[in-house]
Amino acid sequence: MNAPGLRSVRQLALERCFEFVAPCISLGKLHGSLPIAPGAVLRDGAGHAQVLHFAPRRWLVAAPAEPLYRDLAALDGAGDGALVDVAGKWQWFRLEGPQATRILGSSVNVEGLLFKRACAAGVLFDCPMVLGRDGETFDCWVMSSYAETFLQAIGRLPGVSRAG
Repeated sequence: MNAPGLRSVRQLALERCFEFVAPCISLGKLHGSLPIAPGAVLRDGAGHAQVLHFAPRRWLVAAPAEPLYRDLAALDGAGDGALVDVAGKWQWFRLEGPQATRILGSSVNVEGLLFKRACAAGVLFDCPMVLGRDGETFDCWVMSSYAETFLQAIGRLPGVSRAG
């Protein structure tokens, strides 16, 4: 069995990041703009997660394309929710390859956390995060203040040496 490696974990640039919250309106009003099913993910044409419905009436909007941003800003302007700039709150990591599930599984039951969903909020290595799955690739948005702890925890896994 191969040991997990940091090559299976990449930190990606997150230039723009927002959260959209809609506590008081009918979710049906958001249909077409946001994924309304719990744990649903809206992806761009390249398959990258754009909007993750990670908690009731709460969406992580990671690196949105300009048309999506304009649509959400219009909903905000109409009072149908609040689009909040959370740049700096999250760090984005991609876990991929055959070891991704093993790395995640050393801290959380991935199938139990996601349970037929494409994303969920949770805690990984004691770090608050939002996890999105696309096949065997996982995107993980970790709260920025926990990013170093997250990487250290992965580096302490058996057979993993931390580069740098």
